[in-house]
Amino acid sequence: LSLTLISLGALLTGCSGLLPQSPEAPRTYLLAPELPGRSGSVPLAPPSMRPSLRVSAPRAEPGYDSRRMAYLEQDYRLDSFAAHEWVAAPATMLAPLLVRALRDSGAFATVSEDDQGIDTDLRLDTVIEALYQDFRARPSQARVQLRVRLVDPAERRVLATQVFSDSEPARTEDPYGGVIASNQALGRLLPRIADFAAANARQAAIKPASLP
Repeated sequence: LSLTLISLGALLTGCSGLLPQSPEAPRTYLLAPELPGRSGSVPLAPPSMRPSLRVSAPRAEPGYDSRRMAYLEQDYRLDSFAAHEWVAAPATMLAPLLVRALRDSGAFATVSEDDQGIDTDLRLDTVIEALYQDFRARPSQARVQLRVRLVDPAERRVLATQVFSDSEPARTEDPYGGVIASNQALGRLLPRIADFAAANARQAAIKPASLP
């Protein structure tokens, strides 16, 4: 009996390498850039004249609308890492970052997210047009491009639209290097977007709804 058990144990040990292995969980990463706080160059309107702003849920172009982390090695071919991904879709992570940057600007009476159901004087729409690590260059580059639109919902008119793009060299030639570089590039773009919204709101001379 002992010999049989030993033989069976050896057989199972030898077959263990043939059994299917559980796939390793992918490593996940955040879009969480450091923001400088109030550093905008746009003069602020008096507090009573600052409009309210709603940040609509950002959208993303195909290829950037999931948790998959995109990269390029060849022109026109967008691939994604197998074992590395964002903790949530980039558009989902972008919304609170935009709210924070716009609040930090001090240019608006209130800034709210789209899902709060609050009527506001202005609305900011955002589309992620690019978010990938570009290995066609050395060192590789994180590239971020956002299209932003400021809307007066009451008048149903677009006040301004602009494309913001930036890139940052990766410190290391791996997905984590791209994550760090993406956060650095996005950290520069967000204050620029806040300045864009503040400047165009001021030029449009939007009258806050709270005023008679």
